[in-house]
Amino acid sequence: MEGAPLPTILTPKEEIKKSYEINQEGNNYKLNIKIINQEITLNILDEKDFMKEHEIKLTFDELKNLHKIFLTINSCQDFIDFINAIIENKKLLIKKNQENKMAIEIIVEYLYKQNIIKLDLNQNKMNFELIAQDLYQKIANINEICKNLEINNNQLIKENNILKQENQKLNDKNIKIEERIRIIEDENKNLINRINNLEMKMNSPNKEIINIKQNNSSNSIDFNSAIMEKNEFDMIHNAIKEKMNKKIKELKKLYQATKDGGKPYNFHKLCDGISNTLVLYKSAGNRRFGGFTSQSWKSQGERIPDKNCFLFSLDKKKIYHSNKFEIPFWENKGPTFCEKSIYVIELRGNALEKKNLRTNESGHKDIFNGDENALSEDGKFKGVLAEEYEVFQIIFE
Repeated sequence: MEGAPLPTILTPKEEIKKSYEINQEGNNYKLNIKIINQEITLNILDEKDFMKEHEIKLTFDELKNLHKIFLTINSCQDFIDFINAIIENKKLLIKKNQENKMAIEIIVEYLYKQNIIKLDLNQNKMNFELIAQDLYQKIANINEICKNLEINNNQLIKENNILKQENQKLNDKNIKIEERIRIIEDENKNLINRINNLEMKMNSPNKEIINIKQNNSSNSIDFNSAIMEKNEFDMIHNAIKEKMNKKIKELKKLYQATKDGGKPYNFHKLCDGISNTLVLYKSAGNRRFGGFTSQSWKSQGERIPDKNCFLFSLDKKKIYHSNKFEIPFWENKGPTFCEKSIYVIELRGNALEKKNLRTNESGHKDIFNGDENALSEDGKFKGVLAEEYEVFQIIFE
């Protein structure tokens, strides 16, 4: 019909909401963004002042008039992507002047220069619906944190009970070891008494008996080790004499990880510059092994070949020789042994806290075989856990 009004065409309503938590110089703010079609509302909540809110409303056209960088923003999602980027790069700042008025400053790069776009916010009475929603969310978060803390606490209680049981087992093992030490010391005393009695029965000193007593010098060498027993030193004693062609006079303890600290710094402080050292390791699985080197320990990064070096297993009563052994010197590692640049025994970090005694050479895997984590599932060498290690200086006659 001529003159009739044209029908109204309704465009679909485009709406998006987004919130951000912003921490700036010790102040916590909540930025709420609401976009309905072409109108953008930016709302700032200062968590120190729950009774006030600050906001600004502007259209996409007004936004584009602020700066040319906004010319590419044509939709709600474009604007949200832009805000996400500047918040992630910490280019959105919230400013408050002496009159307690707020402004949003956006730092952008345009034409190779830094531009600051300032949006002044108006102060309104607080929207209590927003406060309630915010507080509800915080309470929900606190409840979730409490649940997680309760779960963690129960887990810690279980782990503590397991540690108590393991500690009791270790105490029992320690009692057995101390009993073995007492038996060995008694046997050693009996042996010395027998030799003395033989000497007394003879009218003159018997050189053969004296030589036997001198050759058995490992029994007369006094040392205090938390890992090796005195009767186990004979094997190592003979290997050192064969390598160095010298008689051992004394075994001097330089370092013990559980007493002096498990970090490489502690080891280097007490052992650097000292040659002819015996290193003893004890794993969490009670594997006992070690090595001897004639080289002096250092802190700088290099590896030095040592033809006198050898490894050993106290448990297997076996010496491991090789003409390819090297001693690596690193500031961030404890006493470490290599075979042709491959780390056989590697101690880094805090050996007792991180338990990272690494053993990587499959050619010597029988030293550690039987220890937990000693071998991986595919049979390749993986590593063992450290419980203790000591360093002794060998002093020759």
